[in-house]
Amino acid sequence: MEKLIVHLHPLQIKINPQFVDRRIEVDKLKKAATTGEASIIIMSGRRRVGKTELLEQTFRDRNILKFEGIEGLGQKEQFLSVMRQLSEYADEKLIAKTQIDSWTEFFKILAQHTKTGKWTIYLEELQWLANYESTLVSELKYVWDNYFRHNPELIIILCGSAPSFMLDQVIHSKALYNRSQYEFNLREFNLLEARTFLNKRNPVEILDAYLTVGGIPEYLKWVHKESSVYLSLCNHAFSAGSFFSREYEKIFTSNLAKNIHYFHIIELLTERKFATRSELVKILKIKSGGTITKVLLDLEKSGFIEKYSPFNLADDSKLARYAISDNYLHFYNKFIRPIYKKIENGDYDSNPISALNRDSYVKWLGLAFERFCRKYHTVIAKILGFSGVQYKSGVFFSRSTDKMNPGYQIDLIFDRADKVYTICEIKYTQDKVSSEIIHEFEKKLNLFPNKGNKTLHKVLICNEGPDAALQNRFYFDQIITRADLFNPVYW
Repeated sequence: MEKLIVHLHPLQIKINPQFVDRRIEVDKLKKAATTGEASIIIMSGRRRVGKTELLEQTFRDRNILKFEGIEGLGQKEQFLSVMRQLSEYADEKLIAKTQIDSWTEFFKILAQHTKTGKWTIYLEELQWLANYESTLVSELKYVWDNYFRHNPELIIILCGSAPSFMLDQVIHSKALYNRSQYEFNLREFNLLEARTFLNKRNPVEILDAYLTVGGIPEYLKWVHKESSVYLSLCNHAFSAGSFFSREYEKIFTSNLAKNIHYFHIIELLTERKFATRSELVKILKIKSGGTITKVLLDLEKSGFIEKYSPFNLADDSKLARYAISDNYLHFYNKFIRPIYKKIENGDYDSNPISALNRDSYVKWLGLAFERFCRKYHTVIAKILGFSGVQYKSGVFFSRSTDKMNPGYQIDLIFDRADKVYTICEIKYTQDKVSSEIIHEFEKKLNLFPNKGNKTLHKVLICNEGPDAALQNRFYFDQIITRADLFNPVYW
């Protein structure tokens, strides 16, 4: 093998002018690369979130050797695959025919040719490379301790999209304990990063896009292809074989390893909107214990579902609910899934816009906006001026309110340490909000138990702002509009 490899030609990464600089993550990655010692970077995150682009653009000035796992291959086939990839870096076809029997053997080959210099060994889709087993990481330990760590400029990147594997077999692995590792769980773009990605789009379109498909770069790319976001969405969701119509199944292949429980939980939460842990166990007949805990944690870590309790109760409360949090999954199950067969038959190919009822879509955006505001409660707190005050935030519902008024819920409430409840009414409308909202909001306040007799701080969060009549009533203490949400001062 030594005679076959004369020189390794690293991956050539071109500058991507459309790359959105995730400032915090880029700064942390660069810091990890300049510690003066060899480093292991562990990068996890759901499918399409932008892990590869972030890593390649951040480290493009280094010598990158990238080895990618192939879905569905066994361990021997993965060995053959990485050797084929190595043969391309060495520009020597004979290497592809060389058989290896262990990851130790493969890593020792790499170590011999990365003794000095700024080398980055990048293992992509680690769960497939490792065949969802611990052997790869365990064998990396030996080669790291005896070879890799002696090059102070070396970086090894372990990158994967299967949350439980990355958590159990990599992050929590005893083999990597105390070995200069840096952990990153990459999340979707926030609203300002999405605005940068969707350059030249107006704020109305950007917010609609974000509420519809979230901050996943690949999804935003597909709603940015036509003259309008709405046209792009329809063309690539309701045409036969379109991207968004086919993406749903791919999620359960890459991220969730085809475990049927993941699929069933998403299906149930689609139908019921939310469910408690005990309801999930009972309806789906999953054993209560480690199985359901692991499945729910995987879905949460991937950003597909969220767990939430009334703001005044602990996270492990029996009232805690699970709900879908991923915008695309919401959109798919509401608008694509019911007509999927018609889409695949090409019924809408001549006019994809006809498949999406505009009124239903606008109403659905309202629910997506409520989820957005709860997720970015820290931004809301900054806009309202009390981010320096300790608080608990969330929705409000209780057994008593469910009995008196089924479905009752305050969309967002802040229980502040300065003896104030900030209660938010959230509206996403096509027109300005009218004064009719006051009666609706008062009904909610009448059912709210103001324990401690705290001051009530009434807030309206809306995209288009209030009309003149509502503005002149001076009913709400503060009003947040779309312009506030796009103000970079608050992010």
